[in-house]
Amino acid sequence: MTALFRTPVLFLLLAIAAGLASPVRAQTAVTEGRKLAFDRGKGNCLTCHVIKGGDLPGTIGPELKDIQAKYPDRNELAAIIFDETKRNPQTMMPPFGRNRILTEQEISAIVDFLQTL
Repeated sequence: MTALFRTPVLFLLLAIAAGLASPVRAQTAVTEGRKLAFDRGKGNCLTCHVIKGGDLPGTIGPELKDIQAKYPDRNELAAIIFDETKRNPQTMMPPFGRNRILTEQEISAIVDFLQTL
């Protein structure tokens, strides 16, 4: 086979592999996001919010359900977690990103999880 024919085949195989890996990566992010959201020492979402599957939830914040419908733009939800004080200076929600409690990658994983609720 000449190099001309091998290159498109290589690209096709890479595209197929990337497509097959995407659902696995997405599920991993959701799992990691759930773990962070329920972790009392990290995301700590259950301190203030009711989340299906969580135990001993708080009642300070709203119940976290139907998130995809409420926040179809994942960037808006990530911004809320990063620093809700920009949108609502009177909020009781900690600025998880601004205070470096969570990394951007961790916030993204939590958003992935929340969008499944």
